[in-house]
Amino acid sequence: MSDSILPLFLGGGLTLLVTGLFYEVLCGTSRYISKVNARPRGYMYIMTVGVFVAHALSILIYALTYWLLISYFDFTPFAGETNNRFIDFVYFSMTTYTSLGVGDIHPLQGLRMLTGIQTLNGLVLITWSATFTYFSVQKMWEEHGIEPKFCCSTCNKETDKE
Repeated sequence: MSDSILPLFLGGGLTLLVTGLFYEVLCGTSRYISKVNARPRGYMYIMTVGVFVAHALSILIYALTYWLLISYFDFTPFAGETNNRFIDFVYFSMTTYTSLGVGDIHPLQGLRMLTGIQTLNGLVLITWSATFTYFSVQKMWEEHGIEPKFCCSTCNKETDKE
């Protein structure tokens, strides 16, 4: 029973932890960008590194959780092409978080619930980072007086209302 209930509660807690951490990293990145004097391309690189760090930390937190549950709390080890080394947990966490789901390593019993929660959390945070990047770049263009160029000339023209 605890093999299926604990991962649900743990998944909820991890979702809050990872989302909070993600928020703090994005806020820190935004504060840093506002203080640094760089060219637009430099801002973009800083922002991309910040987003990547936020995702990497999220993936590592889930990987550490899987490792702890299997190594110290007697949860059923992963099945498939794995030796249940920490790097396998990082790889599994990465493919789960991004919803890539390769399938060469898969959880059993209660950890399946945690895996589903991680996938939903990853989807939300990946979408959030895309939105953050879009609005940050838009603001950067406005501050630097850059008129964004679109894919075709019709996208850049205002439509005539008759």
